[in-house]
Amino acid sequence: MNYRQIEAFHAVMITESMTLAGKMLYISQPAVSRLIIELEDEIGFKLFERKKNKLFPSAEGRLLFEEVEKSFIGLNELSKTADSIKMLQKGHLRLISMPGVSNLLLPKIMELYWKENPDINVEIESRPREVVLDWIHSKQFDFGITNLPIDNNEIQVEWSIDLNLICVLPTNHPLAKKDLLEIKDLDGQDLILFPSETYIRHEIENYLKKQGLKYRIKLETRSTADIYQFVKHGAGISFVFPFDQHLDESMPGLLFKSIHSDFRATLALLRSKQKKPSLDGQNFVKIFNKYYNS
Repeated sequence: MNYRQIEAFHAVMITESMTLAGKMLYISQPAVSRLIIELEDEIGFKLFERKKNKLFPSAEGRLLFEEVEKSFIGLNELSKTADSIKMLQKGHLRLISMPGVSNLLLPKIMELYWKENPDINVEIESRPREVVLDWIHSKQFDFGITNLPIDNNEIQVEWSIDLNLICVLPTNHPLAKKDLLEIKDLDGQDLILFPSETYIRHEIENYLKKQGLKYRIKLETRSTADIYQFVKHGAGISFVFPFDQHLDESMPGLLFKSIHSDFRATLALLRSKQKKPSLDGQNFVKIFNKYYNS
């Protein structure tokens, strides 16, 4: 049994004609008949019966066709998938990141990415840091974006960047006139921070306490976008790490002030070591680097 025989059998089944099958395969009708006869000889049963000059598949032929059809569908889909992967026509990228990254950074990254890869479909999930790490470890997503450190040998750091702590103020705040803030300037302020169970909140509070600052946590929220709105409307000040390099240009009513401090956070692009990047994934890493190096 060979592929050409199976191909002829499949063509006859879907056209119900030796002649039409020949046209479909660009061979003559006698050539189709010969392939069918050879296949019947090899498998040991008849595939078709002829009644009143029409072909009808035998019961055994129908059973065989069910399996052949599955194989042909699989081969066709496999061929389409291979072409799509090669040409990056229908690639699919799955990303998971912390909410602040998905709200503020990824829209600009994806704008650059789609300029070069317009036909790639992308799924973005916004989740807390712990979930990002768990889902990257379980290979559910191609890449995750979150803060370091990580304590998992199965996760690969594909790219990372150190970010300085930035203070977010409303434009009418008394500290707005200062170009560079000192830590002592933040003493006694009302703060808007991430929830207490988050890694970055833990690190920020530890740092402020080491500096001997007194403060009130007036509001807790997980959304960076919400933090910006509450700061803008006078609820307090906050601390962020500048995922977007030009936040002050795109956030009317807010000021982003550098702090004279050695406190840093590292943002990283992660993947599972067991999930190698596809071509579209490799291009995503290049765009990420391009954004921060531009």
